[in-house]
This record gives sequence, structure tokens and C-alpha cells, in this order.
Amino acid sequence: MFCPKCGYKLSNEALFCEKCGTKLNKNTDREDLNASTIQVHSIRQALKKNIERDQVNALNVTGVYTKFNKIDNYKTCSKVPFYKNINIAMPLLSAVLTAGLTFAYYFHEVSVTKNVEKSRITAENMALQGNISAAYTIIDTSLKLRPNNETLKADKKFLQDGEVVTSHMNVTDNYIKEKNFNEALNELDEAANSISDKAGAFYTMLNKNIENKRIALTVLQIKSEMNNKSSIEDLAELLNKISNYNVKEASETASELRKRISTVAYNTANEYLKKNDFTSALQTINKGITYNPNDKKLINFKQVIISEKNSFEAAEQTRIQNALASAAMEDKNNKTNAVEVTSTSTGINKYGDFVIKGTVKNIATRPISSVQIYYTIYDANNNELSSDSTYVYPNYLAVNGTGEFDNTEYGAAKGHHIKITNITWILPQEDSHENK
Repeated sequence: MFCPKCGYKLSNEALFCEKCGTKLNKNTDREDLNASTIQVHSIRQALKKNIERDQVNALNVTGVYTKFNKIDNYKTCSKVPFYKNINIAMPLLSAVLTAGLTFAYYFHEVSVTKNVEKSRITAENMALQGNISAAYTIIDTSLKLRPNNETLKADKKFLQDGEVVTSHMNVTDNYIKEKNFNEALNELDEAANSISDKAGAFYTMLNKNIENKRIALTVLQIKSEMNNKSSIEDLAELLNKISNYNVKEASETASELRKRISTVAYNTANEYLKKNDFTSALQTINKGITYNPNDKKLINFKQVIISEKNSFEAAEQTRIQNALASAAMEDKNNKTNAVEVTSTSTGINKYGDFVIKGTVKNIATRPISSVQIYYTIYDANNNELSSDSTYVYPNYLAVNGTGEFDNTEYGAAKGHHIKITNITWILPQEDSHENK
């Protein structure tokens, strides 16, 4: 049974509540039985008096002796059997019937009291197992038989609270079917608030049911949300949330979240690896391993990334060294072999002057400017006559750009051909250079 004050679950033999100390009314059923006993006793006493009165009246009215004779001054009579005397037989028969009915009623009341107590215990056990509706029906039926039983009244009050919680739980289930999780959570809050000030085994069971429903609802909500999450961070947030619940459904959902995190980490890291972004790839894999440390696929892929990184860095170092060597060679060429003379021509004009013409090309990898051509003039016998120089125009030559030069040597009528002896140029923002 339950304490009528605090609702604490008690043994049927308890005299005081173990939790709040309230004295228990253990005499309810006994009082029911005593009331029946007193009633039976009263009836028996009344019956006894009636029998005695009827017997006296019967003797006074008709007498046991009904016929008188006066013989020898003595009164004599003939005796009539009492069972033939209706004035005696009827009261006796009535008394017997009344006694039988009284005892039948008494034993019926005893049986009812025992059955009510048995039903009460059954109902309490059913309620603690969560079958509140059936328990309520049993208690309500028992109260119709024993309306003054205080224990039954207390049990009914507890079960009414249970019915309120059950109603909220049913509404919660409807919201869950509609995937209206926020309203479902609000409904569970109302259920919890309705018994927030109650204590005892029954209310502990109700609160446990509410909490289990809240956990199941949270799991369903997370399952629904995780289908729309595609990043490790979002999935990890759901994983951290569901890890607070130690139930089978939560554990299964957490396992599924870890698998999804592993898949996202694996695919994302592959994309980084294609771009040779080894740092991001390793960071992504490490995130996945943090939430799923036993995932062999992620662990093996991490080793692959590290191996690829080392190979790439070694090859990159080689490329850098080659590039440096190439750049050094290129720089050298730019400084020593930037200009290629593509053509030259000489001749005597009508004034007897020696005319020199030619074209050049910028074969450097950078633009050049102020290209100056140095040359020596020879006669037909290859004798050196003089030396001079001239500038190429345009002054600025782009990479692979071409330019021209020409000059007139006055008074050099004997000139026949030239030999270019040197070429100088300027690289932008650097000093002048020359062909070696």
C-alpha cells in the first residue's frame, strides 16, 4: 500500500510511514469487519429477546395445558406437542431463519473485505508496473464496495495523478508521429510539472517513464536532424548530445553518427589530398579519428597521407633545387647571352660612306633595354680599319622582341665588312650586362 500523505510505497503490515512518519489507519478493513460483527450481535440479541417474549406470550395465551379437569380437587390437563402449537413454532422458525441470514450476511461481508484487500494489492502492483488504467478500474470498483476505506481513497488519488501523466504521454506520442518534437518536449515538461511536488515509489516510476520518453524523443529528434548534417562539426555536436543517454537506442544512434563522421572525414580528406593540401587532409582525418578512434579505414588513410606528404615534399625539394639551378642558369643567360644578332649588312653609299645595318632579338627570359652593338670595320683584305658602336631601336625589347641597328661611318670608303665584338644591355632595375 501507499502512504496517504506522501505516497511512499509501504508494506501491508506497516503501522507508520517510513518516509514521513504518518500513522497509518490499519483498522479500516477491521472496522468494516467489526461493523458487520456488531450488527450480527445486535440482531442475535434482539432475536433472543423476541423468542423469549413469544414463548411467554404463547404460554400465557393458550398455556401448555389446554384442557382442565377437576377430579379429586386436582387440575389436570392434556399436554399438546409444541410443534403443533403455531404460537410457539412460528417464532422459533422465524428466529432460525433470521439467524441463518445474519450469519450468511456476516460471512459475505468478511469475504468482501478480503477480496477488496486482495484487489487493492493487485491494483497497486499493476500501477507500479505502469498499468495505471486497469489499476484505477480495480480501485474504483473496490471503493464502491468499501466507500469509507481510506487506503483505497489514497490509492485512487495517486492513480488519478497517474492518469494525468498518462494523458500527457499519449499527447506526446501524437506529436512524435507528426514529428513535432518541440511540442512533444513541452508536453513532457507539463507531465513532469504535474507531479513535481509528489514523492514515493509510484511517483518515482512515473518520473522514470517521463524521462525514458524524453530520452526516446531526443534520440528520434537527433536521428531526424542527422540526415541534414554533412560536416564533421555538425555531426559531432549531435554525437556529444546523444552520448549523455545510456540507453540502447542512443547507443545505436551514436554508432551511426560515428560512421557518418568517418565517411565525411574520409571523403573530405581525399579532396584535400588531390590538391596536395596535406595539412588540411591530416587535420580532417585526425578529427574523424577523434570521434571514431578504432576506425581502421581512417587510421590507414592517415598513413597514406603522411607517405604522400613525405614523397611530395622530397620531390618538391628536388624541384626547388632544379628550379634554383635553372633560375641561376637563366639569370646567367639573361646577363650574358640575352641578345642574338639575327642579321647584318654593310655597303658604301653614294657619298662614299660605309653604312652598317642589322637586326637583333631578345632571347632572354626578361625584357631588356638600351642594347648597344660594338663592332670592328675591316677592308676587303680583312685589315682592321676602325671600331665603333651603335644602339638598337626601339630602346625596350620585350621577351622575344626584335630590334634594328644602323650606323654610317663617314670617310670609311674602304670598309668592306664588320665583326661584332660585344653587345651590352640593361635588365630592368639592374645594372648593364653584356654578352660574354
